[in-house]
Amino acid sequence: MTIWIGILVGGFFCYFAVKIGFYETLIMMFNVVISVYLGVFLGPTIANTPVIADTPFCNLLSMLSIAAAAFLILHGISFVFLTGQFNIPFPKVLDVIGAGFLGFLGGFLIWSFITVLVCVSPISQNAFVKEAGFGGHFQQMSISYVSWWSDLVHKAAYSQDNKQTTQQVISGLLKNAEKKTQKTRQIEPNKPADLTGPKCVETNVKKKIPGPKSDDTP
Repeated sequence: MTIWIGILVGGFFCYFAVKIGFYETLIMMFNVVISVYLGVFLGPTIANTPVIADTPFCNLLSMLSIAAAAFLILHGISFVFLTGQFNIPFPKVLDVIGAGFLGFLGGFLIWSFITVLVCVSPISQNAFVKEAGFGGHFQQMSISYVSWWSDLVHKAAYSQDNKQTTQQVISGLLKNAEKKTQKTRQIEPNKPADLTGPKCVETNVKKKIPGPKSDDTP
C-alpha cells in the first residue's frame, strides 16, 4: 500500500511541477534534496542532546523539524532572490516533460523520507504499521532512494574526516529504534491479574465453600 501512496504523491507533485514550470521546479527540487540531507545528518545530532535523548520519538521529531525548517528557509531565500524576481524561459518540452519528471522524483523523495522517519521511530515496531507496508522491501527501497540523493550532497559537503554514508546513518537509527522499543517493553509494569474474568469467576464458584448440612443428617 505504501508504494502506491508514494506513486500518488509523486503524481501530485508531477502535476504541480507542470503548472509552475521547469525553472521553479528545479529550484524546489534543490531545496527538497538539501532539506532531506540536513534532516538525515543533523537530526540525529540534535536528538542525542541530553534534553530530548530519552524521548521515544526524538529522532523522528528532530529530523522532521530540521528538514521542515531548512525547506522553509531555502524556499524563502529562493523566492526573494530568484523565483520572485525573474523567470527564466525554457523550451516547452522541459516545462512539461522535464518539470513533470523532476516533480515526480521530488514527490517520491518526500514520501520516502516520511517512510524513513516512521521506520526510525518506535512506532515502526507496531504490527499494524508493518502490515501497512512500512517495512520489508519498501523500507529498503525508501532508504536506498533517500541515500542516493543525500549522498550526492554529502560527497560535496563532507570533510575528509567524516566519510559516513547516509545508509550507515539510517542503519544506526533503525538499530536505535529497536533498542528503545525493547527497553520500553522491559520497563513496562506488570498488569494486575484480572480477578473478574469468566475463568476466574468459574474457578471461584468451584472453590466455593459448601453450605451447612441439613437438620436430617444424624
